Amino acid sequence: MSQGRPSYPRKDSSPKQRINEQIRISEVLVIDEKGVSRGVMPTKEAIKLADSVQLDLVEVAPNAKPPVCRILDYGKYKYQQNKKAKSPQSNQIKTKEIRLRPNIGAHDMLVRVNQAKGFINDKCKVQVTMTFSGREIIYVDEGEKKIQELVETLKDIARVDAPPKRMGKRLTCILAPLSMPKSSSSDANKKPAASSEEGAAPRPADAPRPPRPAGDKPRPPRPAGDKPHRPGGAPRPNNGGNGGSGSKRPQ
Repeated sequence: MSQGRPSYPRKDSSPKQRINEQIRISEVLVIDEKGVSRGVMPTKEAIKLADSVQLDLVEVAPNAKPPVCRILDYGKYKYQQNKKAKSPQSNQIKTKEIRLRPNIGAHDMLVRVNQAKGFINDKCKVQVTMTFSGREIIYVDEGEKKIQELVETLKDIARVDAPPKRMGKRLTCILAPLSMPKSSSSDANKKPAASSEEGAAPRPADAPRPPRPAGDKPRPPRPAGDKPHRPGGAPRPNNGGNGGSGSKRPQ
């Protein structure tokens, strides 16, 4: 006899979708294979209706009153559900990159244009990167012309989502398909609002002092017995009054 803890089959915590004879409720609302509602009918009659077209009766809304069942191919239905769960989000936008050099030839430029067209037709953004190596950094103007040439070639299918921007020895520009909505990154190019301190008129001498901001902490009270200091830290002069300890008069 083997000792140790016996193994029990694991229970699946996820709710199981009931089909055919697993549906124990007496009446259900039936939707046929064409998407047409057949109304409320006994469950046994609904199962016979599904068998007549060689399909399954699947419970799709068990919490409804009465529960809603559809007539469909259960194997194909489960395959589509699993595929939808594993597929990436449809609203995720991909960004592809093509690289250029300031001295790129006409043939290589045509190859990059065709690559960009393929990416844009696939609903992807295209980051155009112009790289400068060594002394090529002095040809920044030439690099900008090459990027503008690429933008003009693709203007029928793409627009500039981010204008050319220089970052060290690279010059980047992002293109997006015309059907894609504009991103909020264009708001970053707006000029910031002018500071209230710059160009403000000086406050008149007789004008009242503005109130203290709400978040500013009040000045702590002066400790008891602490006397205010005179300007420059000079001690208060002693005039040798009555009862004082002033300097003696010369005899």
